[in-house]
Amino acid sequence: MVILLVLAAIAERLWFDLGPNVELVTLAGVVSGMILGRKWGGVAGVIAMVISDLVIGNTVIFWFTWSAFLVIGAGGEWLRSFTGLGRIAAGGGYGLAAAVFFYLYTNLGVWLVGNLYPPTFAGLAKSYLMGWPFFKIHAASSVLTLVAGLTAAELVGTVFTASKSWLNLTIKD
Repeated sequence: MVILLVLAAIAERLWFDLGPNVELVTLAGVVSGMILGRKWGGVAGVIAMVISDLVIGNTVIFWFTWSAFLVIGAGGEWLRSFTGLGRIAAGGGYGLAAAVFFYLYTNLGVWLVGNLYPPTFAGLAKSYLMGWPFFKIHAASSVLTLVAGLTAAELVGTVFTASKSWLNLTIKD
């Protein structure tokens, strides 16, 4: 499942763009973190970014975007403490928190390493102001993709667990 999510995130960035600031990298990282733990959750999102950025390119801001996805994916481990609908609801909240973190952190990065804004408090404020329209779409898409992805993961997990139990009962009988 994790490999499929990473491949889907790469494919979305390269071939079937879902729209501006709509991405599957967050989903790939968070679900990987939930399933495989903090280390692999962080790595999954970064792998998707590195591979796709090798094709489409990036700017000096890449250190901030890659490290943001590293942190967001690693945080997916937190969702292990929930199950069922609780996990799905927590995932929606985590999607919003992840988008807020990404917005604050990467816009700080644009201000620090870019030349779009003066190195003043007013320049930082303008960076956040100019990023606001992108944030709104990113926040909504992060919540929706995580809720949809975690719902699918819960359904797959339920079907897998049920079939595994059935197989165990069949073998014992």
